[in-house]
Amino acid sequence: MAIDHVIINVNDYAAAKKFYAWLMPLVGYQNSTSFDQPGVDATTGYFGEHGSFWIRPSDKEFRADKFHRHRVGLCEIAFGAASRKQVDDLAKQIPANGGKVTDAPREYDYVPGYYAVFFTDPDGLKLELAHIPR
Repeated sequence: MAIDHVIINVNDYAAAKKFYAWLMPLVGYQNSTSFDQPGVDATTGYFGEHGSFWIRPSDKEFRADKFHRHRVGLCEIAFGAASRKQVDDLAKQIPANGGKVTDAPREYDYVPGYYAVFFTDPDGLKLELAHIPR
């Protein structure tokens, strides 16, 4: 069994839609759909081989809240990379697409050969693209 889907709430839905429309195809979620019609909660989903990833606007009462990875709840979302080159290529594009690189691509001591870039989305949600030799 695996995780079927992940849903994140975002403060700036338009900025998040633009950012994730760029990111998700690069990490294996090639197809998408949006529900932005009047009377329907706005959501956008990205679909890949191993499930789906969704964004939706946060409720207005929580829009002043900021993400922090050390609070109860989500710490980060890590996507798997096919190669170190994929990590390097993505890292170069992050700032131009609305994200921020927090830790440039390099090897980490988690397991031998672990190579990753850490970055944030427009709301500051911590993301990672990691290549882990199997």
